[in-house]
Amino acid sequence: MSGPNEDHAGHEDADAVLGMAAHEIKNALAPLLMALQILEQKQAAAGAVSDEIVQAQRQARRIARIATDLLDVTRFGTGQIALRREPVDVVALVAEVVETFRLGAARTVALSSDQGGPLVVAGDDGHLTEVVMNLLDNAAKYSPPASSIDVHVKARGSVVSVTVTDRGFGIAPADQRRLFQRYFRAAATAEKARGLGLGLFLCRAIVEGHGGALGVESVPGAGSTFWLDLPLVPDPR
Repeated sequence: MSGPNEDHAGHEDADAVLGMAAHEIKNALAPLLMALQILEQKQAAAGAVSDEIVQAQRQARRIARIATDLLDVTRFGTGQIALRREPVDVVALVAEVVETFRLGAARTVALSSDQGGPLVVAGDDGHLTEVVMNLLDNAAKYSPPASSIDVHVKARGSVVSVTVTDRGFGIAPADQRRLFQRYFRAAATAEKARGLGLGLFLCRAIVEGHGGALGVESVPGAGSTFWLDLPLVPDPR
């Protein structure tokens, strides 16, 4: 029977192998993505970009994203990712992410806020953007294409709270308890969307690295609401 130290060493060895493999995949994809971009530019200059080029770019970016997720998992596990601490207006960040998502996914997203002005946290703009985009991606994957996704931002005491609500098939209570574990994918959703089960694990690691919390409320058959809370920068007045 292996002890806790052996288990920890095993995870470290596995993470090291994953990290090296992911790094090699990203290196191999870089020239491919560059070549596809050049082909796209040439076709655009000639008048039209072929569906084959668009599809090839989409799939290459998907592979690159998987490799990035694997790298981030290993880096968070070993404490190699340092989150920046800069003033970030969460209201503006969420609005920008929602607009980008609307354009790319062609989905209806209803954005609302109880706040008339900014809600500022000390955070890493890039990683927080990644979290909100991941929650929107999940909502789109696991809900009907014609349904709306609701995003709400508000101040709640000393935190700013962001909720992303879909009208999908929901998540079973037993799966909700494991949803943020590394590599976990709920049985009911695994057949409906591809992935490694890393997105929500990374989202929680990023949010907790900011001193915040990330969770889900869901009723099977009635959709899901993912929520994240981040500590507000204290008002100096």
